[in-house]
Amino acid sequence: MRTAAFRLAGCVFLLPALASGQQSVALPQTEQIGVATLPANQPHRIFALDNYGEQGVRIFDGNTLKVEGTLQTNATSTLALDPAGKFFYISESIWTKGNRGTRQDMVTVYDSSTLNLVTEIPLPGRLIIDAHTHIFDVSASGKYGYIYNLQPASSVVIVNLQQRKVAGTAELPGCALAFPWKDAGFSALCGDGSLATVVIPSSGKPAVAHSASFFSADTDPIFEESVVDRDSGRALFLSYTGKIYPVQLAGKPTIEQPWSLTQAAGMPVAGTGVQELAWRPGGVKPIAWHKAKGRIYVLMHPGTYWTHKEAGTELWVMDVAAHKMIKRLKLPEPAGAVGITQDDQPVLFVLTRGARHLMTLDEATGEKKDESRIVAGRIAWTVGF
Repeated sequence: MRTAAFRLAGCVFLLPALASGQQSVALPQTEQIGVATLPANQPHRIFALDNYGEQGVRIFDGNTLKVEGTLQTNATSTLALDPAGKFFYISESIWTKGNRGTRQDMVTVYDSSTLNLVTEIPLPGRLIIDAHTHIFDVSASGKYGYIYNLQPASSVVIVNLQQRKVAGTAELPGCALAFPWKDAGFSALCGDGSLATVVIPSSGKPAVAHSASFFSADTDPIFEESVVDRDSGRALFLSYTGKIYPVQLAGKPTIEQPWSLTQAAGMPVAGTGVQELAWRPGGVKPIAWHKAKGRIYVLMHPGTYWTHKEAGTELWVMDVAAHKMIKRLKLPEPAGAVGITQDDQPVLFVLTRGARHLMTLDEATGEKKDESRIVAGRIAWTVGF
């Protein structure tokens, strides 16, 4: 049979030449390029941030677990979302020579539809650490961004995201994180067990006040991934032994009496003994809150004190107002993070710690509905807008 030769990129391919009367053979179509945009923001969207694998934010459709888009990020970057859904914010640090040279700290602003770069807001500094929600968070309307900094001392950089410039810095010696309440300010947790409250004035320096100590940072610390409703200022702080501290954040915060998850489940209150076996919260993001339903979802595992990083084998669903357990869900695999969408038909998500699978679960039974493989690495994530 006769052959015809084709040369492509230095390689020669031999294809059978057509005999007289033979039909032509359809060759594969070349790849087509184009520019796509993200669909309109929807409540079942999820963002997975990998700081140690391929470094980037993967945007998933929570209904199908299909990847909708990717934001390129630098190592130890942190994601925050514009409440109006118009922008994605990344707080990050870069060096002119890769791992050395001139350091630049910034908030990078991306368009939420095209994922195009909008602008970069220079920062005087930022804490370079794993991605945690309250290292970089935004106010209820999206006007302010709060970036925790440790250069050279503990502080929070306040950024006016509407004006795209730094509005000031609140010095917070001995305190960390930023839990926003409305657009009036934010709160931070302190090493002496107190709550620092920062009120943002219309002009001048931020005013800082401290509450009395209400938890022990030495014997029963609070998880940094505790939850807050920015619109109302209602916060639920979760301790390592499974205590919930309800706090109404404001210029003068109201700190209520804590209640115990294990006691609400009909068990003794978990203690701090190194040999004491009890059900305890654990994981990278151990708690999620459906605000309209008034329910929290907490990853729990049996262990001794100081096992707060252990993945949860069960998901405890609790009534926040009544301080009562609604149900215990056995997880298909141990999970290190949990999240739930805020709509009337919520989707429950967990991220397994070992296999790095993103799973959707039936909110009623805990059974696995779908899953998607995630790249290896330390992944932080957030759900919805």
